[in-house]
Amino acid sequence: MTKPFPYLVAAASAFLVSLSFPSFDLGIFAWFGLSPLLFVLRQQKSLVAAATGYLFGVVFWVVPGFWIPKVLTFDNFLIVVFFFSLFYLVFGFIYRLICKRIGFWIILGAPALWVTLEYLRCNISFASWPWNLVGHSQYRYLPIIQIADITGVYGISFLIVMVNQLLSEVLDIFIERRGPSALSNPQTAKTKFVAHISAVVLALGVTLVYGWYKLSLPESENRLRVALVQANVLTWDNMPVVDQEKHLQAYEGLTREVAVSRPDLIVWPSSSLPAPIRYSRLVNFNVRRLAIETKSYLLVGGAGMDKFGPSKDGFLPFSNTEFLIAPNGRIVAEYNKIRLLPFNEYLPLQGIITWPEWITSLKKSFVAGEEYTLFEVSGEKFGTPICWENMFPDLFSRFVKEGAHFMVSVTNEGFFKQTAAPYQSLAMNAFRAVENRVAVVRSAATGISAFINSNGEIVERVQNSDGKDLFVSGILIRDIPVSKSKSFYTIYGDIFAYFAIIFAVLMIVVSLLRKRVP
Repeated sequence: MTKPFPYLVAAASAFLVSLSFPSFDLGIFAWFGLSPLLFVLRQQKSLVAAATGYLFGVVFWVVPGFWIPKVLTFDNFLIVVFFFSLFYLVFGFIYRLICKRIGFWIILGAPALWVTLEYLRCNISFASWPWNLVGHSQYRYLPIIQIADITGVYGISFLIVMVNQLLSEVLDIFIERRGPSALSNPQTAKTKFVAHISAVVLALGVTLVYGWYKLSLPESENRLRVALVQANVLTWDNMPVVDQEKHLQAYEGLTREVAVSRPDLIVWPSSSLPAPIRYSRLVNFNVRRLAIETKSYLLVGGAGMDKFGPSKDGFLPFSNTEFLIAPNGRIVAEYNKIRLLPFNEYLPLQGIITWPEWITSLKKSFVAGEEYTLFEVSGEKFGTPICWENMFPDLFSRFVKEGAHFMVSVTNEGFFKQTAAPYQSLAMNAFRAVENRVAVVRSAATGISAFINSNGEIVERVQNSDGKDLFVSGILIRDIPVSKSKSFYTIYGDIFAYFAIIFAVLMIVVSLLRKRVP
């Protein structure tokens, strides 16, 4: 092969896989987009395979993540691309190592290695970035994703790489038929290929049968009427009182409109309060009065205290908080965000590293919460992970494990602007619903606000008459199913990913000890 060829193939492969994510939403591309990369990696020496994998990572982050420079500075964007592309460098290097040495088991070894690196990317302390795992691309294909209540999203990633591994081997057979083969034992290769077909057909068959079975089951008959308010207004620091009044009026008008349908709970998004409710008489009075007049529970989000004000016993000095206001106007419960957004809400390694201004302008961290607070309305319990927290399946499922009957995902994604990011975030929420078999009420300040059922189906979203769902105002009301059962994933978490990691490590060890096989 000529020198540029593997890199061109890697870039094309990354582009194809990227098209499977929102807003392109061509999920079918994920099922074959990786196969050119896997084929070309097998033809390279180890260092070239590593470089090829790295280039794949760069394109994979740039194409579906083209929105990132609109949120971060360009310097920070380059850091993100440089750092997270390293995972694909590692994949290219290790895949090249094991592909010729573990024989038949590459059909499981390749997806296990991919899942291992995805899991590490999602769980490396403050550098975790659980965005656009390849399994997320399938959020619209309901029969496929039902297995996530056992395996999490990693199971779907595993299956996709498994199929791509098989497809990548088709070209091996083609090359063998064209002339002298690089395969030392063609008959063995054919036998391996047939075995791989059988393994993929079995895996796909089990996944689809399980998916169709789960989709045939009726939803819980127990219901709770929940309303969403998407006011399409944003807060900012030191907001003038006159602007605070206009902000609250936008929410009040929509809340009164939806209250006519007598919901049990009305949900405002994260950061919907223009000032701390305990610190601002304007906010305190208006929100409490609204709860009393509408005779509904209100879930509202904002800061726990004024970050510039004096500390008070019993309250966090500054937190990202959700408040539940009862129909009598009292604050009956609050949840303080536990997993803060690095460099935006907290400074990693504070006191050890002084971060430069071009990385973050944050001078002092917010205070993280410690309790997985469950709110209760009409006897039904729910959790409210805030913004960034909804990306982490372990944190999300902790609320359900503690007893949540449904979940409310509150977020403020106005800073994403008119990009694919809110759609990619929505896709992850669909997986949170399936993993835990709970309905998810998603409330976003500027969109996308939606109802997601326990099968991961996005059943309704706030839209205007033109079908636009970002930067529009609107309301939704729905009787959502509530469930007290717990899925396998809720109870046992990422056990599938752990087994994949163990298998990947075992394959690496075997490859280091074993000579190359056909």
